[in-house]
Amino acid sequence: MIALLLLSAGCGANADQAGEPTTPAASATPPTAEPTPGEAPADDPACEAPGRYTDYSAAAVADECYTDTILFFHAPWCPECRGFEEAIKSGEVPDGAQILKVDYDSATDLRKQHEVTIQSTFVRVDPAGERVKLWSGYGKDKSVDAILENTK
Repeated sequence: MIALLLLSAGCGANADQAGEPTTPAASATPPTAEPTPGEAPADDPACEAPGRYTDYSAAAVADECYTDTILFFHAPWCPECRGFEEAIKSGEVPDGAQILKVDYDSATDLRKQHEVTIQSTFVRVDPAGERVKLWSGYGKDKSVDAILENTK
């Protein structure tokens, strides 16, 4: 008899006040598809990628938030390199783009991999670090726009 009373009162059942079964609320945000490698997950607010100029690292190259990655083979003794660096620092690297400074003198394996033979060379790479386009900026216009345009 007690069991019957409990059942009729709704005890032991998963019900809301109206007697309807409760179900977990559906997520307000639908699941998003995984981004294609090298494609920024544009809808992911955690993946905002402000343009940057920073030192080279393999992790920076693989950062999925950046759709444009350009290696800058720089030597501190090179006046052309210093000119490009000044232009990059005083300019604006657009969102989603990164220019990674590579030490020309010590990164011999990276130079060989990308067939870089002179400092002030810029190499656009894909997220796997493979060369897409090489541009020697030596003696050329020193601006972020020139770097981006000539490495497309």
